Amino acid sequence: MKKKLLVFMMMAFAVLPFFSSCGSVKDCDYVATEFYDCLRESRYDDVFLLLDKDALQYTPKEIWLNGFKNKEKNFGAMLTAKRIGFESITQERVTRVGIKYKVIYANVDVFEKLEFVERGDGQYKITFYQYNTDSLLVD
Repeated sequence: MKKKLLVFMMMAFAVLPFFSSCGSVKDCDYVATEFYDCLRESRYDDVFLLLDKDALQYTPKEIWLNGFKNKEKNFGAMLTAKRIGFESITQERVTRVGIKYKVIYANVDVFEKLEFVERGDGQYKITFYQYNTDSLLVD
């Protein structure tokens, strides 16, 4: 009986990180939906509310804004965004999540990656954004 209980407890602890990462991915996916809605509607000031402080420290607001506007100009209107993969890691009580999306614009299909961080307050913020028409170049 003790052996079965021990095996059960070991299995429970083995799958616990999987279930916690699923919750974090769901939370981040919600933030990404807000992000894409803001971009679709050109509500750039609202996008900056979704960014982590470090994202704006390393890449100034003006560069983010120019990138959003140039992407819209070159790719056309955003039609849909669909999650195609994710990764999650927790180190020293900081959870980081990366989610890849296939985003269809009026003129081109693009592969995009958003990275998120949760700094202990339960809120996920975007720390990194990358896109390319070649899926292998978005990592």
